[in-house]
Amino acid sequence: MTESEYQKWWEYHIRVARGEVLNELEAAIYSAGLDELDRAEAEEMELLSLANLRQLRGQIQQRTSSLGQLMQRNEKLGRQITELEQAYEKLTGYSLLMDSHVSSPT
Repeated sequence: MTESEYQKWWEYHIRVARGEVLNELEAAIYSAGLDELDRAEAEEMELLSLANLRQLRGQIQQRTSSLGQLMQRNEKLGRQITELEQAYEKLTGYSLLMDSHVSSPT
């Protein structure tokens, strides 16, 4: 819709809002303009929704990547803890495992 077409449509819109009855030609122009504006708004909302979904997908991918990195770090730290516990037990004869409340040297 061109600017001049929109201005004409707006005049009809104000008249309709005031309760005036448009003639057949004016009503057809008004109705077609309303349909065009509704379609344009729907397309814009769809694009905004798609943009929002793309943004959310990007955030999910980023967080999934971060989660993978954290899980790898967790596994590495778990292995280091196991190695340190074994070294401690080898040096002291005491286990650091939670289920052994009372340990004695082996």
